[in-house]
Amino acid sequence: MTKIVTISEAQTHLKGLLALANKGEEIIIEENGQAIGKITSTETRNAVSIRKSGLGKGMFKMSEDFDDELPDDFWGIDD
Repeated sequence: MTKIVTISEAQTHLKGLLALANKGEEIIIEENGQAIGKITSTETRNAVSIRKSGLGKGMFKMSEDFDDELPDDFWGIDD
């Protein structure tokens, strides 16, 4: 859930807003009706950026000759 607050509300209630962010809420800070900042939990952000191996298993296929030596004409070598 997203909570929208003004700058003065954010200054007054910062500790409580940080507690909400740690519970997974996103807090948008507005000034004159324009969003100027966001408070989110660092734990939530870090969890998204952690890579898990094996998620693409079976999605890619490598040709049988992948490891074969490239022909001389590929390298522009003339005999």
